[in-house]
Amino acid sequence: MNLKLQERAFERLADRLQPGEKPLAAARALVGKFTAGRMGTVVKQGLILDAAGGLGSHLLTAGSKQFTVVTDRRVFFLPQTFMGGPGKECLGELPRHQVRLAEAEMGFVSLLRLAFGDQGDGISLTFPRSDKKNAQLLADALQTAPVA
Repeated sequence: MNLKLQERAFERLADRLQPGEKPLAAARALVGKFTAGRMGTVVKQGLILDAAGGLGSHLLTAGSKQFTVVTDRRVFFLPQTFMGGPGKECLGELPRHQVRLAEAEMGFVSLLRLAFGDQGDGISLTFPRSDKKNAQLLADALQTAPVA
């Protein structure tokens, strides 16, 4: 993904950002659910608990191709357009303290697993080889401490 798409994702969210909130990274990915073998839990549609509540199930049913945007305070989820750009609507958002990077695998196909709250429930983000750098940028942004 080129910087133009990342900038467009930041622009789509500009009116939703709080004063002083800074976008850190944006990447497109295929959104899926955790599997029992990897995280010891199965996230079923409509059954994500804790602070993420219905957002997790909404993300899983909203379409598999999405944009994830990480700011210093929140994580946003946008739909992906037919041409691969960020959509105009926001599918959901979570405060950064409720989202953590549970696992990152960088390879031919890169995979990030995001856990919501303390329950270990969450989603997986899969990136094609062409978006490996973006997967790493997103992982790095998720590992920075959120601003309160």
